[in-house]
Amino acid sequence: MQAHAIPGAQLAYTRNGITQTYCHGVLGGSSTAQVDASTVFQTASLSKVVGAYIALRLVDAGTLDLDTPLWDYWPSERIKDNPLARQITARMALNHTSGLRNWQISPSNPAIDHTPLESLFDPGARFAYSGEGFYLLQRTLEHLTGLDWTALATREVFSRFDMPSSTYKADPAFTTRNATGHRKDGEPIPGLVTAWENTAWTLVSNVHDYNNFIQRALYRGEGLQPATHALLFTPSSDADDRSSPSAADPFISWSLGIGLQQADGRLLAWHWGDNPGFKAFFMLDPASGESLLLLTNSENGPSSYKPVLRQFMGEGSYPAVEWSSSQD
Repeated sequence: MQAHAIPGAQLAYTRNGITQTYCHGVLGGSSTAQVDASTVFQTASLSKVVGAYIALRLVDAGTLDLDTPLWDYWPSERIKDNPLARQITARMALNHTSGLRNWQISPSNPAIDHTPLESLFDPGARFAYSGEGFYLLQRTLEHLTGLDWTALATREVFSRFDMPSSTYKADPAFTTRNATGHRKDGEPIPGLVTAWENTAWTLVSNVHDYNNFIQRALYRGEGLQPATHALLFTPSSDADDRSSPSAADPFISWSLGIGLQQADGRLLAWHWGDNPGFKAFFMLDPASGESLLLLTNSENGPSSYKPVLRQFMGEGSYPAVEWSSSQD
């Protein structure tokens, strides 16, 4: 953290079922309070993995079919005039082959639910990372269940896995525990207040909660049928984004919701998070359950990923770090 000018961080490392947790630095901004186990961070796109698990839970319940167009479940006004987007399925949203932009409009803009979605290519044709795909899936699942995203996430994930410090929507109870984001030069970024939930980026959590999710939902597959759980670690798209080519592309694929890295003779599952002022990363060995989770309140966070991974999970090339940097 000193070497990379990161004001505050939490880290959880699990091996052989034993978790070590580290909390260092300060919440930041005008607060000199120390980061501790109760501090919460924006997890950014780590939010999507929770959304993917919820979708797979509904697949097992028979509520959702992975290959039925989302339009057949819920005629979103955002795609009513786009015949290509009306072909998007849950599988395409989860493996990022929906053909939608990452964001058609800023996801913090209240106009998002009324902004038409444009397609970059035919759904299913190729990979292009898309938060809009996940948000369209979220709105569809809310319609199918009759629950808003907070209630659905609480039922399927937060209550199930002991995650009391996790929310998709700003919670006043967390105010004194919120870390403040920082730019690379150390300047604080004003706090973000999320007026509505977005499964692509608004999850606030800490390493206690999210590590529970990694170990119980992802590694053990609690709450999922074995065949459905296996989909989390089975390549579903090649992750070759033409708009962001990377030398790491041959080592990366995407399952239904998680990045997969095949390198150094080892398959590892991972995801990264990138919000203004907050960077996050996790990596999981699906064979052994070894995992590492890092939450930081600085845009310098990614510079620490490889040193931390090598310290805890062993020497390796970790091309997922390069791949994620090419997307930022």
